Amino acid sequence: MPDEEAMMFQLGAFEPTEAKRLLPQLEAAGIPFEIEADNSALLQPGRSAALALGMYPAGSKIVIFVPEATADRAQQLAASV
Repeated sequence: MPDEEAMMFQLGAFEPTEAKRLLPQLEAAGIPFEIEADNSALLQPGRSAALALGMYPAGSKIVIFVPEATADRAQQLAASV
């Protein structure tokens, strides 16, 4: 059975500006994290047309993972962003 601390919890997918505010809070709280970029929204059909028409479709997201043992505290911090 894997060690419980090795299990990661997906805290969420955040806009880059939100992630810039949240990541320092996680560091200050001593919560380790891993991040991944989710650029799937950039591949959506019609995205170029929406931008040309002045509409702002979804962009890249930063997906943040934390150890399951720290998930509750990390969710409280994420709610404050």
